Amino acid sequence: MLPRLLPRRFPQRYSQRFPHKAPQSSPQALAQRLTAAIALAVLCGCTTTPPRTARPQAVPFPDYQQVTTPPGATPRERIVDIAMQEWRKWGQQVVHIGRDDSACVTQSPLPAPMTAGPEKASDGGDVSSQASADTENDENGREADCVRFPDGTGMEATPRGCRMAQGYWGIVGEAPDCRQITQGAWAWSAVFISWVMRKAGLDNDQFLTGQSHSMYVVDARDGILPRPAFHIEPMPAVPRPGDVVCAARGRDKYISNVAEIGFGTTPMHCDIVVEVDPAARVVKAIGGNVQQSVSMDVIDMNDAGQLDGFTNSHMPWLLLMRNNLQ
Repeated sequence: MLPRLLPRRFPQRYSQRFPHKAPQSSPQALAQRLTAAIALAVLCGCTTTPPRTARPQAVPFPDYQQVTTPPGATPRERIVDIAMQEWRKWGQQVVHIGRDDSACVTQSPLPAPMTAGPEKASDGGDVSSQASADTENDENGREADCVRFPDGTGMEATPRGCRMAQGYWGIVGEAPDCRQITQGAWAWSAVFISWVMRKAGLDNDQFLTGQSHSMYVVDARDGILPRPAFHIEPMPAVPRPGDVVCAARGRDKYISNVAEIGFGTTPMHCDIVVEVDPAARVVKAIGGNVQQSVSMDVIDMNDAGQLDGFTNSHMPWLLLMRNNLQ
């Protein structure tokens, strides 16, 4: 008699996963949704059916911000161009992720904070109480000569930064206030990438938004979309502009298999690659909520000219979301 095969644990089907507990909506978001629903009912006099998607998708708030890219730009080029535009709006902050395990701000529109304050919790605790599973702080890079921006400082703590971060949250139908923007429970790095992808023209068949990076990472890993804009490649890898590089964080920082990523529960951070310099062996990538701003990470590659999970322990890169678009 043949031995009974054990059921596969990874990757899990959506029906097998523990459901991701949706974050508690802010009062501002509830009020905006109610107002929008009443206005829609008055104007249309009818009900509307949301478009079918591969998984439930939050209804975004209206966003009237116009983003202009060069005529004839491909989808991949639009992603890079929009990320660069947002980086310039935030003041062009630069973070060097070096081979010495450092992660320090080397350029910022703001002066360095006078004293180190408490940083966002990175222990990867109960993510069900958070709006996002993601955290962006780490224990590395705290040497005296390493500039870092703790909570309550940096660009996100300015009125302009708060407004821009709130705009990113609108892509998933949330409206945190300025106090929440500077809290770890409302890490906005994933909604930044979601916002960029939508502004670049990616539709629901290509990319689905999420308040946690692991949502769209699992989408790409499991191949649930009809026309996916990305597929997963393991590290080490050589990225290209328009790709997305991702690392696990917090309690899951050193997981080694993409099959272990839980939908909406694994804390992660991802950046959009905007430039690769093989001669200098650096990758330049832009991410949100990096040192409390939209920052450009200048990432040192390994001796083979690749990103991997070992060269810098601050950001042990786990996977590459390879861009399928032109």
